[in-house]
Amino acid sequence: MSALDILHAACDDPFAAARAARERGQRVVAYLGTSVPVELIRAGGAFALQLAGDPAVAAPASRVAASSALAADASTQPPLSATYLDDEFDGEIRSLFDQIGGGACNVADLIVIPRASNGLLYLYYSLLELRRLEPQRRFPDLLLYDVLNTPDWTTGQYVLDRTRALHAALKGSLDSVQAAITEANAVRRELHALNARRRAGRLLGSTWWNALRASRTLAPRDWLEAVRALPDEDAPAKRLLLKGYGQDTPVLYLQAESLGANVVADDHIGGERTAQALVDEDAEPLTALAGHYQRRVPTIRSWPQASEDAAWLALLEGSGAQGVLFYHEEFDDTFGWDHPQQTALLEARAVPHALLARQSYHAPDRGQQRAVLADLIERIAP
Repeated sequence: MSALDILHAACDDPFAAARAARERGQRVVAYLGTSVPVELIRAGGAFALQLAGDPAVAAPASRVAASSALAADASTQPPLSATYLDDEFDGEIRSLFDQIGGGACNVADLIVIPRASNGLLYLYYSLLELRRLEPQRRFPDLLLYDVLNTPDWTTGQYVLDRTRALHAALKGSLDSVQAAITEANAVRRELHALNARRRAGRLLGSTWWNALRASRTLAPRDWLEAVRALPDEDAPAKRLLLKGYGQDTPVLYLQAESLGANVVADDHIGGERTAQALVDEDAEPLTALAGHYQRRVPTIRSWPQASEDAAWLALLEGSGAQGVLFYHEEFDDTFGWDHPQQTALLEARAVPHALLARQSYHAPDRGQQRAVLADLIERIAP
């Protein structure tokens, strides 16, 4: 297989490497989001697997629709999220609830869920309630990592305490934690190098997406071997920044490429800023990890907003992006508060921008997305 084929395979079947590890007798610990110290999982000898939403798994629009379906045909079972979750839960959270509660993630022995957003916290409690209501269901044990992201000293002391507790639960010596930090930083540095190639027009945004996603489903050594063999690519000349809701597929990146533009920067949960900062290898390991995941990993709602705006504007300028595509998922209740100010910042800089509003997680209108992208790309000067 080529290096790109390896990355595609790791994204098409994100459980494959974890299954192989389990068959070798290795424990598998899954995690959600980007605020869990993956280094502690690996330090304890387990295979680390990030779980992500899967838009390909369809879900009814509401619990009312699910109830109607059950009434019409008792043998038809709607997704668990349609039965147990309120309609305002966003698509990724619903998908994760369906996958975990439905047993699709049973390759894992344990799932670590961070308290990095209300959605993830409510997912944790909803899964516990599902276990209480349907004890016959089998899915991995759950562990809450109570990480808080406000940049205060007192918060930092609490996060350090919770990080020590997570380390105790996952096992592993401090020496193994230090080694895992070094290994994870090697992955981050390679992502930086890939991103530099993307900025220089030598890597497609879709390849970047696959490389980033695969870094969270493959063992670090296997991933490093693959990405170091990636050849240069001829990327389109026009350059976009993608901002807003996290992307669980590379479809938007591929659409932009087919229309003559490359997504050279992304500012969304799960995007490049999650790998931007290195963990301090000279500090005490648990203190370094606590500080990193408290302060240096972007979350859905980071504070203060002025710092967040400065960070993404620096990303816009540093990437050389010529236009910005905003992406809003239909049940995302944070994006709308920030979007008006963000568009005002772009208009003051005469940067073309477009909005994909209220996008369905499971069934977005790809034709409408393509039309909005085409119009934005057309407005970018050659």
